[in-house]
Amino acid sequence: MYVYGQLVESQRRADGMPSQKVIANLGRLSQVQIDNFRVALDASRRGARVFLDKRQVPSATQFAKPTHNLRYLDLAVLHELWCEWGLDKMLDELLPPSAAEIRPSDVVAALTFQRCVDPGSKLHAERWFPTTTLPELLGIDPARFNNTRLHRVLEQLEQASSSLMLRLPRRYREQRGELSAMFLDITDARFVGHGPVLAEKAKTKEGLIERKIGIVLLCNDHGYPVRWHVIAGKRPEASAMHEVIGEIRGLDWVGDVPVVCDRAMGSSADIIKLLSTEVRFVTALRSNEWASYTTRIPHACLADLQPSPPHGSAADPCAAEATRRVVEAGMQQVAPTLYVLDLGVIERDADLRTSADARPRGPGGETDVGSDEADPSSLHTAEQDQSPAGSRVVAPTDSRTAMMIARQVEADQIVAGSLNSAARRLGVTTGAAKGYRKLLKLGADLQQEILDGRAVGVSLAQLYAIAKLPGEAQRGEFDRARITPSMVRPGPTESLTDQRGRPTEQDRVRVRVVVAFNPELFVNQRLTAQTQLVEVQLFVRELNDRLARTRSKRTPRNIEAEIDRMLRRRNLIEAFKIRIEERKTPTASHYQVSAELDLVAWERRRQHDGFSVIIAHPAVVRSAGALCQLYRAKDAVEKDFQVIKGLVRLRPIWHHTDVKVRAHVTLCMLALLLERTLNERLNHVSAEHAIGILSTCCLNRFQDARGKSHYLVTQPDEAQQALLRELGLTSLAEDDHVTERLRPR
Repeated sequence: MYVYGQLVESQRRADGMPSQKVIANLGRLSQVQIDNFRVALDASRRGARVFLDKRQVPSATQFAKPTHNLRYLDLAVLHELWCEWGLDKMLDELLPPSAAEIRPSDVVAALTFQRCVDPGSKLHAERWFPTTTLPELLGIDPARFNNTRLHRVLEQLEQASSSLMLRLPRRYREQRGELSAMFLDITDARFVGHGPVLAEKAKTKEGLIERKIGIVLLCNDHGYPVRWHVIAGKRPEASAMHEVIGEIRGLDWVGDVPVVCDRAMGSSADIIKLLSTEVRFVTALRSNEWASYTTRIPHACLADLQPSPPHGSAADPCAAEATRRVVEAGMQQVAPTLYVLDLGVIERDADLRTSADARPRGPGGETDVGSDEADPSSLHTAEQDQSPAGSRVVAPTDSRTAMMIARQVEADQIVAGSLNSAARRLGVTTGAAKGYRKLLKLGADLQQEILDGRAVGVSLAQLYAIAKLPGEAQRGEFDRARITPSMVRPGPTESLTDQRGRPTEQDRVRVRVVVAFNPELFVNQRLTAQTQLVEVQLFVRELNDRLARTRSKRTPRNIEAEIDRMLRRRNLIEAFKIRIEERKTPTASHYQVSAELDLVAWERRRQHDGFSVIIAHPAVVRSAGALCQLYRAKDAVEKDFQVIKGLVRLRPIWHHTDVKVRAHVTLCMLALLLERTLNERLNHVSAEHAIGILSTCCLNRFQDARGKSHYLVTQPDEAQQALLRELGLTSLAEDDHVTERLRPR
């Protein structure tokens, strides 16, 4: 039987019969409510007032208040993802607890979640932990989550990191299927304070001079971390990346999966090392080596094309004209900003020289006819120095010549009496001479090997970095950096030339080559070049105005140094011929500077605008367009770096030992995995935004009259409910689910 209440008014119908008019339908009422209505109506008929007896009705302050509001929903979601990946079980195997200990894997989980939602120091973690539901989710007594335990677990995690890196790729394969690509890159992180041994003072990616470390990261196409290493702040990037590739060669989960590297690995020496590992690779060739592989890049058709400001996009008329011309030259469109020319598999000599008998070969085996010289306009390790007289000397790009110059500078300094005089004798600046002399810090045995030509594949940048190492460490780094004969000459050790003295097949380097063109990049680079020319002329004009002042005490040497710094900042050191002349007037004299653009060098530099040359292992089976798009997809690892520097806040780092720093980086990589997983499952909101939305849904702890604690979840709002539905985790916001799983502390 359904009982409901109505408020009615008595009245008589037109025929005089009594009836009731319904004033309001009150719906279902309890007996107490019915009794209260009757009392109120009776009082109304009598004209009396109704009041509540406060002795019998509790006041608002007498209702139970929550004793704690604990951070809950965002951490509960991360904990679900953690368990879905099986990281709890994996770390239990790698970090077995003792009988009296809490599980180290739970401590690692808590520190990882902290990096996702409220990153800070480990001291901050100790204070933050009790304010969350992690003690209930992980079963950890907050009093036992102390600083001593945290650092002990960090040491255990550092020791287990290598094993963790071996297991994660297999877990990815089980959960997401086979890998389709991997991406390798390096970033850096600065320190607060002195930092550990690995922290060295050097220029960061932002151009600041800080104590820093390097972090090498290999990730898959989903952005999941596969392998990571912490390296010294000044270690050359290429050698660190070669070390990672050497570690993964031959592993079952690697197989034929291509590893995409940036152009830091795009020199011929690095390409030969990559070929020796048999790991499938994709990288971009450094522009100074293009001519050594092919002369079929259609840059000539764009030589006279110049955009007009303020354009600078693919819609620019200049971009449309550039597109038309490269298509006529044989390039094919793959995307609005990508045109490709497939050169197939090209061969060149393994000794890094391009001779008349051994030039790059095209898909059909034809020989490219072109310059034997690498383009000097953008040599990676080259410098170009201005002598006071205005003559220009191009710095050597091979280690043997650089070592010879270093010894000559040393000898001339003894004779001339100063480094300045020795530099002038050789036609280089004092700064360049100081740079070459750094090579003399290498051990005598290494210097002799360089002079004997046994430093193949070691760039000048690598040699400068090796020279900064202590004596006992130089040999190991030098041997890792150089290319040994076994790297480029597999098989029998017999002579690698036939009876006519020509290189054999074993002495060849075979790579897949694709030329790519981006019309939008072409327009931007041409506009930037125009701006740079204007900036240089304005700088020279302002400098001459200052020099013309009667009180100017500038000397040719410091004038030259100022111009040199300006040109180096714009990477234009080889594009201008600088002259410093003395002008005399009847009353005084002053210096005047002229900057003449080297048209040959400038046109050679402009040949690179919009183009790139993609190099791959010959066994990478992909179309030319797919190969270029795969290289472009390397922003997956760059986005990973953005995550660990932004949401996860890898830096600044407060630890003071190498072990703790490596463990800290491992925590950041586990947090990156959770962030990437969350980001992958959400379609309309980022992981960072989702964590912010979920963070306001707390777990509220109450106590009843008997002192027993109870938990209630804050009522989730519409946005939180939508996220939980999208993640398939709506039960996390249900009180019954919380009551069953979590026991109040």
